[in-house]
Amino acid sequence: MYEGRGDDVVTITKDPGVAVLQFECPKCSSNTVLKTDGAENLLVNEIGAYKGKHLIDISDTSITSTLTINASGAWKVTVASGLGMATTATGNNPVSGTGDDVVLMLGTATKARITNKGESNFVVKVYPASGYPDLAVNEIGGYQGTVPLDAPAVVQVTSSGKWTIAPS
Repeated sequence: MYEGRGDDVVTITKDPGVAVLQFECPKCSSNTVLKTDGAENLLVNEIGAYKGKHLIDISDTSITSTLTINASGAWKVTVASGLGMATTATGNNPVSGTGDDVVLMLGTATKARITNKGESNFVVKVYPASGYPDLAVNEIGGYQGTVPLDAPAVVQVTSSGKWTIAPS
């Protein structure tokens, strides 16, 4: 875990391969930004308080070692190698959350009913166990629809509100 206050550049250590990063800045009141030197680069660019999870180093060639943080308050970063910090959905059970999250979708679903109640950009990116990543949803504001989702998969959700993924 890494903690600080205000703007900082932080060197992180992690095992090679994919990891889940959680960033929290509960009392931030102005622009809050989190960037990496890895392939995912800009993870957070929000106004005010923030808490969320992001995938890093999802591609074999990405190696994240440095985080650049711009924050107006105290912040905390937790980095966990692998997918142990991801929210897990098993079988065809729906999973719900608020804000940015990483979801490990287990089972054999081929599609999912997705809803979002937020006002900003809503993005659902699916990384199937085999095949290529898919930008399943990219909308502004509220959303509801059914999209292809081949489980097992890792799903990166970006949302300013409440969301649900119901696989089938």
